[in-house]
Amino acid sequence: MAGLKKEAGRRIMLAILILAVLLLAVYLTFFYSKSCKDSSCFAQSLSKCQKASFINDAKAAAWHYSIKGITSEGNEKNCRIDVKMLQIKEGSKELEILQGKSMSCYLPKGIVASPESDLSKCNGLLKEYILEKIIVKKMHTYILEHIGEVSEELTKV
Repeated sequence: MAGLKKEAGRRIMLAILILAVLLLAVYLTFFYSKSCKDSSCFAQSLSKCQKASFINDAKAAAWHYSIKGITSEGNEKNCRIDVKMLQIKEGSKELEILQGKSMSCYLPKGIVASPESDLSKCNGLLKEYILEKIIVKKMHTYILEHIGEVSEELTKV
């Protein structure tokens, strides 16, 4: 009788141990993300597209990067990086609207580059706000440079 209780106890302990190992494996596979303290750690994770996060506290702005993993579109394997604008430090007051906005960027696997350097590979509110600011600024510059031509055209109407 004592031998049966001992055997049942071992089986329960083995089942608990197996369950704990499985839970740890699921956590490490799907939820764990390394927190990088410097850009070289983040670049190393980005080159392998391993889950990691990094806060780039630059002079002009603070960015939060989070590598989410590999995505596939057809034959292309891209690394998904979520980018969030944490704080605008320099520039005009109107840029503060970018704070808290985020976007997802997709870099080819193995490429180490700043995710926001090529906005054509990104989507989300942050991208749209950045492009809006760029377009408005270019239009403003164009109008100022060509004000004479614009006023001549208006007098013809």
